[in-house]
Amino acid sequence: MPSFGLTFLSRSALREAEQLMLGETAGVRDEVGFLIVHQRYADRFFPGTSVLHTRLRYSLFIPWILERLKARGAGGATFTDALRREETALAERLKGEKYGVIGRLTLPEASSQPPSYAYWTALSTWGLVDLKPSGRVWSRVELGALAAASRGRTLKDDDGRPLAEAVWPVAELPPTPDGWDSDAPLGFGLLPREKHHLAKLLRAVRCPTTDTPSLLARLVGHSISDAGSCWEQAILDLAGEHRPALLRAGRAASLAAIGRGAYAALVEIQKECDGRAAGHRHRDALAEVLTRHADWASGLDPDDLVADLQPDLPSRVEEVLRRTLAWIRGGGTQVSDLLEAYRRAEIQRKGPRARLAEEQRGVDRRIEWDAAKHPSPEPLHYRWDRVRLMMRDLEAA
Repeated sequence: MPSFGLTFLSRSALREAEQLMLGETAGVRDEVGFLIVHQRYADRFFPGTSVLHTRLRYSLFIPWILERLKARGAGGATFTDALRREETALAERLKGEKYGVIGRLTLPEASSQPPSYAYWTALSTWGLVDLKPSGRVWSRVELGALAAASRGRTLKDDDGRPLAEAVWPVAELPPTPDGWDSDAPLGFGLLPREKHHLAKLLRAVRCPTTDTPSLLARLVGHSISDAGSCWEQAILDLAGEHRPALLRAGRAASLAAIGRGAYAALVEIQKECDGRAAGHRHRDALAEVLTRHADWASGLDPDDLVADLQPDLPSRVEEVLRRTLAWIRGGGTQVSDLLEAYRRAEIQRKGPRARLAEEQRGVDRRIEWDAAKHPSPEPLHYRWDRVRLMMRDLEAA
């Protein structure tokens, strides 16, 4: 079983941000659709999480700041400006922490991805900020308008509902820590009352596909920081009804590693066919990843995988998944057998940027492609490193 060591955005936009983050820093690129596997399993098991997350206490820092801005009367355009200043000041106060300070590198300027950007979906998913009556998530602009409406101004949200009729959506919070309203340094360690509050909320988080307690909820309070992946035995023992899907996700993680290795090998081969030096870096890497992951991945049932990834799994991505699995089971010898399926999927997803395209634009993209900079294939992680750190903050809660 392999393992491995400023506006508020909509859920789909945050996924796009995650794709960019993964593509640049974690070796998970989405040329033919494997990131869909990552996102859908991660959202199923760990609702509200993101690769942009660092430390759990941010899920309290942000609503505490929102409450402070409302109390100060910040509304409308001044609300967003004030929020930006507050988050920059928060980064300054957290500088003593060794890891996870969002915005540290941009100080004294504001971060382009402040904590409210990274955690906004989490706040609503975990019950720290209520949804609108329509079931949608409040935006930063709407919260500013709502704060203004609470002071007597008549404004409407983007659904046309008078904001004066809406209830301020920040839910009940634990008391702020001593010195919150000063410039004193802050840390990420949770006070007992904060740990209790967050543990209670996270234990109530439901799985979006089954409406049962999520895997995230089942892990709260347990010591699982030694688990290198979310499908190791210690996690499976806690997974309950999620166990079968979690095992499939583990096999799919290896399938994706092989698939990403196959993609890079195909680009290498096509570049060679163009008459350009390509080397064998990624063909050699594919052989290695097959040795490590083929047996585990081959146990995956393709119909069960496709069912897990619904709704609206793109047909070309489904073709890639099924063809890759069949190729692995057939011995994984001629990677060129995957070329047409991968080419179709990449063209559908990337259009003129597709490296496997036959036209001149594909040749041009292959000329630009640097094999040395393309990451080596690794299994999907489903945000496990972020979840594991969260659970460490909640051990024994």
